[in-house]
Amino acid sequence: MRYLNGLFFHLLLIIAAGLIAWLSIHYDAQWDWSARARNTLSETSQQMLARLDAPLRVTSFAPENALLRQGISEIIQRYQRYKPDLELVFVNPEQHPERVRELGIRLSGELLLEYEGRSETLREINEQALSNAIQRLVQQKTHWIAPLSGHGERSLSGAANFDLGDFGKELKSKGFQLQSLDIVTASEIPSNTSLLVIASPRVSYLPSEVMQITDFVAQGGNLLWLVDPGGLHGLEPLAKELGISFLPGTVVDANARSMNIQDPAVALVPKYPQHPATQGFELLTVYPHAVAISVGDTQWKTTPLLTTLPQSWNETGPIKGEVSRDQALGEQAGPLHIGVALVRDIADKIPARQQRILVVGDGDFLSNAYLGNAGNLNLGLNLIRWLTSDEQLLNIPAKVAPDLSLNLSRAATLMIGFGFLVVLPLGLIATGITIWWRRRRR
Repeated sequence: MRYLNGLFFHLLLIIAAGLIAWLSIHYDAQWDWSARARNTLSETSQQMLARLDAPLRVTSFAPENALLRQGISEIIQRYQRYKPDLELVFVNPEQHPERVRELGIRLSGELLLEYEGRSETLREINEQALSNAIQRLVQQKTHWIAPLSGHGERSLSGAANFDLGDFGKELKSKGFQLQSLDIVTASEIPSNTSLLVIASPRVSYLPSEVMQITDFVAQGGNLLWLVDPGGLHGLEPLAKELGISFLPGTVVDANARSMNIQDPAVALVPKYPQHPATQGFELLTVYPHAVAISVGDTQWKTTPLLTTLPQSWNETGPIKGEVSRDQALGEQAGPLHIGVALVRDIADKIPARQQRILVVGDGDFLSNAYLGNAGNLNLGLNLIRWLTSDEQLLNIPAKVAPDLSLNLSRAATLMIGFGFLVVLPLGLIATGITIWWRRRRR
């Protein structure tokens, strides 16, 4: 009986091991315990892959290097978990020099993405770059952004602190096409312009130029208008057309001091309304030297997107030393609106669509000097996506482990080094001598 029990036990053990092996082949289960789940695709990328209705082919031009190919495979496998028909192919560039030369491949491991007859090469291999490249392949319409120039505007290709060059680079990486427009020489604003940008002019527009801008808006064009304190520079008719006005002075925010910001003219916006342009956005954004916006009677549907905190006001005097609100001078207490979205339906267009305009009382928040502060860059990209009706483009948060670096003071470094190099060896030696001495006395 004992022999049969033992035989039956070993038989069940073999069957269980076989079932486990079978399950491991036919079913896959994975858990990501890394900090911030940085080995798993973000929910945004997962949703994007779910919308793909055709196979995606990825070709990596990598030499016969096991470590390089393994690293690329691990990244692509994250996408294959959610899109099984994503195909990864490795090509040795040394064996196909003509194709490499034709595609302009320059780096080992560079990717070629192909989807429904469209293709794009990619040198940077991470989730944000890869997901946005896939999204650009899916996106069939090219969006042209036309920033006005010739009147001292902030340039989307400029490198000065005042300019928006860094933001322009980000827009290009997202698939937007940028073409500056000087309406002095242009007879009209091109009809294929997806978004017209007026970025804080410093010289007044001519009446004929203002007429071109207002005609563009009247015909249903989308507009981003960045306004700084100091006047509208001839764009008063545009403000009248939109039904908005601007409070005098510069917005001062006493809350900035709690964030260790010494300049009182930096306004903070920590919360946003339920609106497609700010849906799910929760990052603090900062606005240096902003002007407040007032909305009057208008035929547009308006939504205040950017609103300052209480303890803010529009300071009309010099911002020096201690400043305080003077109600007698027309300085209004916050919250104040510094960003307003305006929309209306264009029913006479085929197909019917929604015209979108955004007026922001600050150009500095997208400038090279302030773009990296808080959530300014992410918000700027969200606003452009909404203005061009491309909300589906991806804003993938960076997943960085919180413990990748260890910063120690000099005293702590010396203490640890002394402990490992001196105290620990001496302790081990003393322990060994003690054990040897006790054994010898026995």
